[in-house]
Amino acid sequence: MRKLPDKYFRIYNEFYLDYSKNNNIFRKLAFSLEVWFHLLTYKNYPNPQSILELGAGNLNHVKYEKNFKYYDVIEPKEFLINASDPFDRDKITNIYGNIRELPENKIYDKIISIGVLEHIEELDYVLEKISYKLTSQGKFLVTIPAEGEFLWWIGWRLTTGIAFWLKHKLDYGVIMRYEHVNTASKVIRLLNKYFKINFIKSFPINIRNFRLFIYISMTKK
Repeated sequence: MRKLPDKYFRIYNEFYLDYSKNNNIFRKLAFSLEVWFHLLTYKNYPNPQSILELGAGNLNHVKYEKNFKYYDVIEPKEFLINASDPFDRDKITNIYGNIRELPENKIYDKIISIGVLEHIEELDYVLEKISYKLTSQGKFLVTIPAEGEFLWWIGWRLTTGIAFWLKHKLDYGVIMRYEHVNTASKVIRLLNKYFKINFIKSFPINIRNFRLFIYISMTKK
């Protein structure tokens, strides 16, 4: 099992809350870029009956969705849900702590995952389960960082890495190695195993090693 050194473990929740709430100038700049894939995720399927968000964090995507009947989320970190805006929480139908808690008979028109798949150790298992939860005409919409590529590596070192060191005097690389267990290439390979990839867009350009974020739109195979 992965384990953080004690001095990192003691600040872990505080770090996560700061990160999710964009509590430094570098995170505010990063979030201005992240708005791009929140909007893409909404516009790619703007009128679903049902939505499932995998790894919803502090519910920072729900405000972008305008038309849905119910919106379920999976989020194992309860402290992030508790730190979310009550107005956003009121829009959520069900909150699950783990994918295994999803009712067997539930399926969704739109399943989304924003900055999550790089964190999941049992990624093959989770994607197989998700593939059964998507309706025949549904869409699985994913955004991931370009983990394992040069521009992403230099990008976090010069932004969040600096902010983390200034606040905690610790190496942010330890957090990154603990959190990001899957590279972008591995995530895309496993997505292709269970879904039909319709298109991939990247920011700023769709060239390996020169991208920060990767957006992937998929349907059932």
